[in-house]
Amino acid sequence: MGWTLTTTMWRNRDPVTGQARVTGTPQRAGLSASFNDRDGKPLVFQLNGARKWHDAMTALGFYAALEEAGFGDLGVIISSEEKRATLLRMLDELYATGPRDDWVARLRGADIVAAPINTLLEASNDPDVLANGYVTKIDYPKHGKRLKVHGSPWHFSETPPQIGIAPELGAC
Repeated sequence: MGWTLTTTMWRNRDPVTGQARVTGTPQRAGLSASFNDRDGKPLVFQLNGARKWHDAMTALGFYAALEEAGFGDLGVIISSEEKRATLLRMLDELYATGPRDDWVARLRGADIVAAPINTLLEASNDPDVLANGYVTKIDYPKHGKRLKVHGSPWHFSETPPQIGIAPELGAC
């Protein structure tokens, strides 16, 4: 989370969404891209090959519109920046018509690698993040509160992390 937050602050923009990586050849094109849903929540997916492209876009209900626009075959974007930009604009518009969780579920149902891109707040509440101790809670008795703080991603048997509050000014 630290790298993502730092990158966001340095660039003054979301570090992940709105990006696409096109790979492969016209015969076996690949795409790894991120888009926002209708509520502005980002997601990412990755695929390669004509069958996966067809399966993914069919599962999403996008295939007919894409095929009509000349994108039934993902390979057409490999050698054309114009076609690539047009396809990505279309996908932006299509993903903006529905909810992220639905898009991710449909893609995963079609055996496509897909995931939500969590905000920092969403990530801090993710069950895996909590289970791994990346976020923990600390008691602040002076204030009568128990607050979330970042945990430690490293857990060593001889020197386990000790997350706690800092001493009061002048207490040391």
